[in-house]
Amino acid sequence: MTRRSPDAAPRTALITGVSGQDGMFMARRLLRDGWQVVGTVRPGISSLARMAPYLEGVEIVEHDLLDAAGFDELVVRHSPDVVTNFAGFSSVGRSWNDADLVLRTNATTVVAMVESLLRYRDKNARDVRFLQASSAEMFGPDASGALDESAPHRPRTPYAIAKSAAHHTVGAYREKHGLLGSTAILFNHESPFRGQQFVAGRIARLAAQTALGIPARLDLGDLDVERDWGAAADFVDAMAAAVLHEQADDYVLATGTTHTLRDMLTVAGAAAGVDDLVDRVDLSAHLWSSIQAPALLGDATRAREQLGWQPQTSFEDLVTDMVRVDLERLRSGVDESADYLR
Repeated sequence: MTRRSPDAAPRTALITGVSGQDGMFMARRLLRDGWQVVGTVRPGISSLARMAPYLEGVEIVEHDLLDAAGFDELVVRHSPDVVTNFAGFSSVGRSWNDADLVLRTNATTVVAMVESLLRYRDKNARDVRFLQASSAEMFGPDASGALDESAPHRPRTPYAIAKSAAHHTVGAYREKHGLLGSTAILFNHESPFRGQQFVAGRIARLAAQTALGIPARLDLGDLDVERDWGAAADFVDAMAAAVLHEQADDYVLATGTTHTLRDMLTVAGAAAGVDDLVDRVDLSAHLWSSIQAPALLGDATRAREQLGWQPQTSFEDLVTDMVRVDLERLRSGVDESADYLR
C-alpha cells in the first residue's frame, strides 16, 4: 500500500459542503497552499450564490449526500488525496423536525464515504486521507469540566446522535481497516460568514442595526449559557494540520475559555459603539431546552501537542470582526464581498 510522506503535500482536495463557513475557509486555505480544490454543494442550494465571492478557484460540483454512487464517481473522477466532510444538516434545534433525514444525512452518508474511500484504496493502492467534522454537541447536556477526546458521548438530539455515530464510524474504520481518517470535535466556532440563523451572527447583526439606527430586537433563550467560542479560520488551520498528520486521530478543537451570551452582547455593543444592547433582547423560554448543556468547555491539549496548534483569535476580536462586517454589509447594501475577508 502506497502511503504519502507527511512532507509530500497532497495536490487535490475534495471538500463536501464547500459553501458553508468551514468548507469555504478550508478551500481558501488549500488554494493558497497550491492545491486543486473540488467542492460539493447540494443541488439547488442557495448558499452557493451567497458564498460565491469567497470560492474563486474552486471547482464546484453538485452532489446529493444521500447519493452513494455519486460519491464513488466523484472519487474516481477527481482522485483526491484528501476528503474533508463538512456537509450535512447543521441545526441542532431543527433536527427534531426530520430526525430520520438528519440521521441519514449526517451519519449513514459517512459510512458510505469511508467505504468508498477504502474501495478506491484497494483498487488503486493509494490512500485517501479523510477528515470528519464532529461536534461538541455529542457530549450531551450533562457534560462538565474541560472536555477532551476521551469524554463520554451522551447525545440527546437527532443532530448530536448522528454526529456521534459518524464520529465513531471513522474511529472504527481507522482501527479495523486502516482508514487514514481523523475527526475534529468542533466546539463553537464563528466568523462573519456563518449565516444569520446562528445566535452569534444574529447578535452581530443586532449590534450593527442598533448602531445605524435601524429598529431591531432579538429573541434569546438564556443569556447565561456558556460556550467555548473560537474563530472558524483558526479551527480550519487545525483541521488542515489534522488531515495531513502522519497519524490519523481524533482532535478536540476549542479555545479552553468560555463566555456567555451576555458577554457576547456586551462585546458586540462595544464594537458597534452602542450601550445597553441587552435592552434590545427579549427572553423566550421556548428557545432554551434542558437537553442543551448549560456550559461546554473544550480541552485541546492533543491538538496543541500533536499538531502544534494554538487558536490565534480572541473572543473579543472575533465578535468585533463579525460586527465590523455586518456594519459594512448594512452600509453598502452588499451582503457578501471578498473585501470582507481579513
